[in-house]
Amino acid sequence: MRILNILLLFLSLNLVAQEELSKEEISQFQEEMLQKANELETLEADFIQTKKIEMITDESISRGKLFYQNPEKLKWEYKEPQDYKILFIEGELHINDSGDKSVRNTSSNKLFDKIAKLITGSVNGKLLLDNDNFDITYSRENKLISAIIIPKDDNLKAMFAEIHLFFNDQNIIKQVDLMEESGDATIIEFSSIKINERIADSVFEP
Repeated sequence: MRILNILLLFLSLNLVAQEELSKEEISQFQEEMLQKANELETLEADFIQTKKIEMITDESISRGKLFYQNPEKLKWEYKEPQDYKILFIEGELHINDSGDKSVRNTSSNKLFDKIAKLITGSVNGKLLLDNDNFDITYSRENKLISAIIIPKDDNLKAMFAEIHLFFNDQNIIKQVDLMEESGDATIIEFSSIKINERIADSVFEP
């Protein structure tokens, strides 16, 4: 299902030289992330998405752009290998598959609403503050801080066994991964990240 490709954003690579953060380091990191989240108005980035399937050696690679605008406007725009756009805005999920458009109401569907908030929270960092819905542990690997997030909701957990968020030394999202229980995963790596620069209103038009 194509929409799950965007929802299965992320699986971490083999973890090496991993060091758990102390309580003091976690507290400081969360404070810094909260400040970043409160200051974040827009985010724009290029991405490379790699889909890994447990029983298949070949990897599926897609490229595109991500757009975010506070509070909850989020757009994934695939450029390669095909034109495909996904837009979360005002409680709705808009899909444009090479001109074939459809829309779903996330606010009337609890699972889709949680998924939309999960993805938005991954981008703006607020997911790290949602201890009611997720168990979160932190570690440092190769100078990157990673958050390993396990959903408490059974429906979400059936789709995402683990969510891994990686942040650079400026506490900006660098990579977001999702791991399925089957071992399948999608890894998305961000580059050319622009923070709080103006994004044209037309970008978020369905």
